[in-house]
Amino acid sequence: MLSLPLYDMSKKKVGNVDLSDAVFAAEVRPHLLNDAVRYQIAKRYEHRTANALTRTEVNGTTKKMYKQKGTGQARQGSGKSGHFVGGGKAHGPRPRMVVRKLNKKVKRAALISALSWNQKQDRLFVVDKLELGKLSAKSAAQLIKAFGSESALIVNSNKAEKEQFFNRSLRNVEKVKFLAPEGINVFDILKYKTVIISKSAVQKLSERLANV
Repeated sequence: MLSLPLYDMSKKKVGNVDLSDAVFAAEVRPHLLNDAVRYQIAKRYEHRTANALTRTEVNGTTKKMYKQKGTGQARQGSGKSGHFVGGGKAHGPRPRMVVRKLNKKVKRAALISALSWNQKQDRLFVVDKLELGKLSAKSAAQLIKAFGSESALIVNSNKAEKEQFFNRSLRNVEKVKFLAPEGINVFDILKYKTVIISKSAVQKLSERLANV
């Protein structure tokens, strides 16, 4: 059983916490991390709706603009060509779908790899409670400062009122993102320098990922 230090919000050690080896000390599989990140990026652009009109779709006459010879200008066949104002766009964006598939087992294994990699790199910290008595971005920012991180992913439960105060206070803190245990994902785990997880969130993650 993996044991990590348990901290309070000022990074003072208050004990130890046991973590599941199957979730936080598993083998890191780089190819799964790569697949998961590519899947998440593709998911953002799954339905691309940008559509530039080509010269065949632009409204306008197809009448020849002027005679072929004798004007001293380059010959032109239609005012709908791409080099005219109001003409069609050559090689513009078109609607298309970008689809990448990832089954549930691969998603789960990739998430476990990401958590385990952060733990092995000493970038994962477990905090006893992430709570505030009122909304305060300043107090929430002190947590990030205490852990000496440039950017951080905060994973915390969102049920108790004090937890909600803390989570909402993070909205005005730069380079910090809050996620509930249900929303944790590979892309964000790898994006941020530090992952700070509350003890209650760790338990939920272990139950979700280990007992499959």
